[in-house]
Amino acid sequence: MRTILFLLLSAFVLPKTGTATPGGKPGLEVKVHESGTITVGRDTVGSDELARYIQTRLFKSYLGTGQMPIGIFVTKVTENVPVVVMEVVVKEVQEGQRRALTELSLEKYKRLYENIDKKKKSRLQKQFPVLFQAIG
Repeated sequence: MRTILFLLLSAFVLPKTGTATPGGKPGLEVKVHESGTITVGRDTVGSDELARYIQTRLFKSYLGTGQMPIGIFVTKVTENVPVVVMEVVVKEVQEGQRRALTELSLEKYKRLYENIDKKKKSRLQKQFPVLFQAIG
C-alpha cells in the first residue's frame, strides 16, 4: 500500500494512483524503498543529493515550460521503510523546495524571496504551489 505524505495549500487531495492530477498536470513522485534507495521517475538519487535534485528538477521545469509540477508525491514502496529514512527524505524535499523558491525568486525578481513585496509573494504562491506545499 502506498502512503502519500503531502498536502497542497489549495486544500484539495490529489489521487493516490498515478502522478497526475485530474487536470492532467504532472506531479513529481519520490519513491522511498525499504533499503533506503530513493527513486524519482527513472532516476535513483542518494539522500544526500535529493535536495539538489528536487531544486534542479523544479527549476528546469520552470525554465522549459514556465510551469512546475503541481505537487510532490512522497511514497513508500513498502510499509517496511524506516521512519528515520522517511524523515530524512521529507526534510530533503523541503530543502529542495526552499532552494528552488530562492532560485526562482532571483531569476524573476533579482531578489531573495524574503526581500520581495507581499504582492509578488502572493503571485508566486498562486503560480507555483509546489514550492509552498507542506510535505510530511
